[in-house]
Amino acid sequence: MELPPHKLIVIAGPTASGKSDLAIELAHRLDGEIISADSRQVYSGMDIGTGKVLRDSESVADDEYISGGIRHHLIDIADPNEAYNISDFLRDANRVITDIRARGKQPLICGGTHFWIQALLEGTSFPAVPPDPVLRDHLSTKTADELYTLLEAQDPTRAATIDQKNPIRLIRALEIVAALGTVPSVTQHEPSTAENHSTILVLNPPKDVLRERIRIRLLNRFASGMIEEVEGLHGQGIDWERLESFGLEYRFIAQLLQSSIDQETMRIELEHAIWHYARRQLSWLRRWERQGTTLTWISDPKETMSIPL
Repeated sequence: MELPPHKLIVIAGPTASGKSDLAIELAHRLDGEIISADSRQVYSGMDIGTGKVLRDSESVADDEYISGGIRHHLIDIADPNEAYNISDFLRDANRVITDIRARGKQPLICGGTHFWIQALLEGTSFPAVPPDPVLRDHLSTKTADELYTLLEAQDPTRAATIDQKNPIRLIRALEIVAALGTVPSVTQHEPSTAENHSTILVLNPPKDVLRERIRIRLLNRFASGMIEEVEGLHGQGIDWERLESFGLEYRFIAQLLQSSIDQETMRIELEHAIWHYARRQLSWLRRWERQGTTLTWISDPKETMSIPL
């Protein structure tokens, strides 16, 4: 069928739901290329802990990331010691979408950083608040709990959605509050053509299936050297605070390597944290749907065969 202009296919869903495999399958079916919408996979060297798709052996060019015979974009494009935020993603994703279309191919967006996907589809802008070194130095002496208490008092709306254990994000939120009085919502523009002609697939397996996938995937990541990956990143000059700011696997393993937690407790608590993260992702998607966005929920990738794409 002839695609409407500027059509995008989006594959969203909780962690471990199978988004990457489905995206590759659809890219083959639609002659497409995949744009990663994952706030951690942009960083080089963070492979196992972020669940990057394996790079094909023929993917030899530095500026190409080929997996499953499909070109992927916005993977391994930033240094872990450098900040890469939503504004960077919007700039890069729009550039890549234009390039993919210019070559007559279908862009597919795949990832679990759903706020980035929403911003891309709906057209948003964000306030440019420069860093405040003096305020940062002052706030850096406080614990994550103390920072969260401050943010909750100053901007309860932002506090309700932030990672309470991430001091870097908490400090940045407080920095914005100090400059603007609140952490503003994204600024909506006119709905883009991309939004009007997008199909958003949400892969949502049954809960028992998803939880088992999380458990098995975590065990496989440990067996593949995930602890050694984090240890190596620290050895390359990435400090513990920065590693912990990446959340989930990196936070817990960084704590293990600093002897703040034993290995068995780390494994149990990390699996629990990943499961709760998946539930939060689903809650976010349902809230997005209630705001008026059309989402197509599927429990099995085979269901896409009956969906017009």
